[in-house]
Amino acid sequence: LGERASRALAHCMGALQPRQRECITLAFQGGLTHPEVAAEIGEPLGSVKSWIRRGLAALKRCLES
Repeated sequence: LGERASRALAHCMGALQPRQRECITLAFQGGLTHPEVAAEIGEPLGSVKSWIRRGLAALKRCLES
């Protein structure tokens, strides 16, 4: 990513809810699967999937604005 894109991504990640940010970071930077993220943070798989899905949607909206 370029510097501008990196700043935009950092800004939008910071605007996410904490659980969304944590799950997305573990999945995409940490390389964990959804079940691995759920085990890592001690939350149900369905919750993790929802947080990631909603977080990615929020990131997309933020980056497109």
